[in-house]
Amino acid sequence: MAPKSTCSDCRWWHFQAAEADDRDAGKSIGYCRRFPPSRRENGVGAWPITLGYDWCGEYQERNDASGQVVRGGSPPP
Repeated sequence: MAPKSTCSDCRWWHFQAAEADDRDAGKSIGYCRRFPPSRRENGVGAWPITLGYDWCGEYQERNDASGQVVRGGSPPP
């Protein structure tokens, strides 16, 4: 089955659990972490919040290696 090109299926999207969220793409909320957080007028930086069914031109397929970055030390067994 081909992946959907929506935020909930993108390697850059980080799911953020909400009280009424059941991880359904129609209700899911998360952060797009494709680019560094942008600074707002109040000086605070944040990633954009998106819905699971949103999409953009930066979509990349999620794979098993996504999010498994080891910084220093040896990889987990």
